[in-house]
Amino acid sequence: MGSVVNLLPIIQKISQYQHPGKKMLQKMVYIIQRHGINLGFKYGIHYYGPYSSELDYATHSLAMLGAIEIIPDGMTQRIHMTEIAGTLQEEHQDQLLNDRQLEILNGIINKFAGFSAFELEVLTTTDFVAEDLRRSGKEWDDAAVLAGVKTIKGDKFSEEQIRNAIAELTEMSIESDPKSDG
Repeated sequence: MGSVVNLLPIIQKISQYQHPGKKMLQKMVYIIQRHGINLGFKYGIHYYGPYSSELDYATHSLAMLGAIEIIPDGMTQRIHMTEIAGTLQEEHQDQLLNDRQLEILNGIINKFAGFSAFELEVLTTTDFVAEDLRRSGKEWDDAAVLAGVKTIKGDKFSEEQIRNAIAELTEMSIESDPKSDG
């Protein structure tokens, strides 16, 4: 229940900026885990970038518990918290993130919650490719990352968008290893 309950403060914090969709939640949790907060979700590459079926299951588990509502909204599914979310967090206080983890989480969300799901997709896909290159011992430079993203996404992202994502990732200087299937 720990990782499931720990989604609630993430959703709550993002909701201060916008009602997140499932795609945005996927990308924010990926970034949070890449910053060293292990929420226990494994990621692989998917049509919309890094994706965790475990996270999708956990999100639906929260909906079944009544802590969140998943509401179709055009092409996305918006996540809204309910009053039950607070009760659930209180009941599982011992399984929640510690103060240092919450500080990191808040910093990440403050920085990225204003991004669109598409912008997060560019960023997280670029990171996934860079990390995959690093893990496999292959050459890790801008050209290799750019080529890797283009291989996965085709023309979905412009070269400029990918280069901007590389610059953002360099600025973030993520060191930790994500949980991934890919």
